[in-house]
Amino acid sequence: MTIKNHYTLIHLQRQLADYRPQLEKALAAIQVLEQADPESETFSDALATLHVCATILEPYSQGLLTAIDAYTEDN
Repeated sequence: MTIKNHYTLIHLQRQLADYRPQLEKALAAIQVLEQADPESETFSDALATLHVCATILEPYSQGLLTAIDAYTEDN
């Protein structure tokens, strides 16, 4: 593995580490939304959580795509 490949792998791993927690929160919120009564407080809370996660994930997604592209180009 070259130094450049090692750097792009580390960058990709960092992006994944940053992305994962919000993605897990978003998936949990989606599960609640699928099961909860739309009129319930639980549903509203899950919807708010999903909105926050989506807002946070949007720029992280771009960073993750950049990291994936860089890693793919180097390998």
